[in-house]
Amino acid sequence: MNQAIQKTEALRLLILGGGNMAQAILAGLKRSGLATDIRLVEPVEALHAALRQACGLAENSLFTNLPAVFEQTPLHQFDWLVLAVKPQQAQEALRPVLTQTQLPSSQIDSASMPALLSIAAGLSISSLQAWSGLSATVRCMPNTPAMVGQGITGLYAPIDLEASHRQQSDELMRGLGPTVWLTNEDEINTVTAISGSGPAYVFYFVECFVKAAQETGLPAETAQQLAWQTVKGAVALLDASAASGESAESLRAKVTSKGGTTAAAMERLDAAGLQQILATAIAAAQTRARELS
Repeated sequence: MNQAIQKTEALRLLILGGGNMAQAILAGLKRSGLATDIRLVEPVEALHAALRQACGLAENSLFTNLPAVFEQTPLHQFDWLVLAVKPQQAQEALRPVLTQTQLPSSQIDSASMPALLSIAAGLSISSLQAWSGLSATVRCMPNTPAMVGQGITGLYAPIDLEASHRQQSDELMRGLGPTVWLTNEDEINTVTAISGSGPAYVFYFVECFVKAAQETGLPAETAQQLAWQTVKGAVALLDASAASGESAESLRAKVTSKGGTTAAAMERLDAAGLQQILATAIAAAQTRARELS
């Protein structure tokens, strides 16, 4: 990579993929006030207009393929390559990058090549390095609340990653919400199963909550309003209690009076094995993430 970047404003990004998470990253950069020079590759040209409108990208910043980018800006002039495509598309998406990194040393300076930041679930550092030819590689796993600036991202990089790369990758993802650095690569699979897939568990709980409320005879609109606001309020209470160190278990105990209505419901949830069901679901997601590696 080029000499250590002192100002984030100088970073030049090449993003592969224009889906929801790429858009969340762009929105995060905008929210955090990071002025970055960006090129984005999205093969579906019909999405370009929406990307320009939603993310404020200039028309000449959007491309349908990587070779078109490299005709204007060689790979070595970027500081970061952000891989934001589906895991099964990653190797093919990186093929033009590998072509660039495998050019004869007389044509390129390998030390000036960008670092790679991958948000593709399940793809190992070794696979990403082999497919791209880029040695400085960071894996991260954000989640969909990042789209509204309320995400959390787990990051992992080999111990020999330069401190500047670690700092820059953290800063790039911090616009989506808090970041957590992991100590070994397998932990990224656990993050995938917990926070990466976790929003779907919450959405499913709310979905079931609404249906159960309707089954009591409430109108659909009322059931939805009650369920949604109850979940929002409970999360807000968790946030407010965090400063004092109060746990979810403590808050649950406060609302669960012995012999009361909540206790009756909790007994049924315990009897159904809710905790074990969730643990089994997370383990299944973790195993699938490992299988994708």
